[in-house]
Amino acid sequence: MCRLSVKQPVGSVRLALGGLEGNRQQAKRWDRPWAPRNMNKKISFGLTLLEVLISLAVLVLVVGALIGLSRAVAIGSAYSDGVGMTTQHARVVLDRISRSVREAAANAQFPGFLVVADQVGPWRFPDTLVVWRPQTSPAEPEGMPRFSELLIYCPHPQQPRWLMEIRTPDDPRPVPPLTDLAAWQAELAAIKASAASSAVRLTDRMHTCIAPELGGQERAALRFEARYRPSLEEQAAYQAGTTAWTDLSWPQTIYGPNTGLRQAWLRIEVQLVAGEENDQQVSYPFFGSAALYYPLTK
Repeated sequence: MCRLSVKQPVGSVRLALGGLEGNRQQAKRWDRPWAPRNMNKKISFGLTLLEVLISLAVLVLVVGALIGLSRAVAIGSAYSDGVGMTTQHARVVLDRISRSVREAAANAQFPGFLVVADQVGPWRFPDTLVVWRPQTSPAEPEGMPRFSELLIYCPHPQQPRWLMEIRTPDDPRPVPPLTDLAAWQAELAAIKASAASSAVRLTDRMHTCIAPELGGQERAALRFEARYRPSLEEQAAYQAGTTAWTDLSWPQTIYGPNTGLRQAWLRIEVQLVAGEENDQQVSYPFFGSAALYYPLTK
């Protein structure tokens, strides 16, 4: 049996091993393509002037949008609060006047309430309501009321935005006849200006306007309208003998040989201010009504 042996120099073996190790390191570098070739280099990030300006512009736009949104929310909230408060004022005013009318005393001589209008040139302002509303029993149930038994609703003489409820508890005089409008206007003007009158402010939000034809006088947007069935003119014609009892305009034809049902109806229109926008008053109209029924005898 023969054995063959190959002998190589030690140096050549070491060289071959060195080549294999170099190939292995090169293969490892190709297996990691993401690895930087020069690990000793430092990576630095920087922004140019253009990028800084663009960032600032975007930031300014975002901040401006947020400010505009917050302002819109604040304006909307204030508007809602103003409208809600104005509606509450209108509800209180209409309910109080309507309740006074429904609970008023009335007879054949005085129909429970009366609307007294101011005449300024060609303009008519029906903004004063007189209600016969005694705190106890009327002094003369079948006669004319006393001034102390009246409730007066009207704008304040010096502050037209104020709607007032006025009483004169210390004035026992009887009121003038319904047909004497001049006497009513004079008496009511004195009551409104008197310090002895007891006044309650119902609201301070009435809308006002100034007309050049009125000499710059400020007037409140308030209107009362009264209707009676049978009317005062029909009643006077019946008392004069020119109209028959059966021809009177009875509501729902409710009447008898000696007694009929009379209706006194009141309509209320008022404009209240909710806020101001561009120096212009923003106002809203509110409407109310009340009716009083009582017997009318021959």
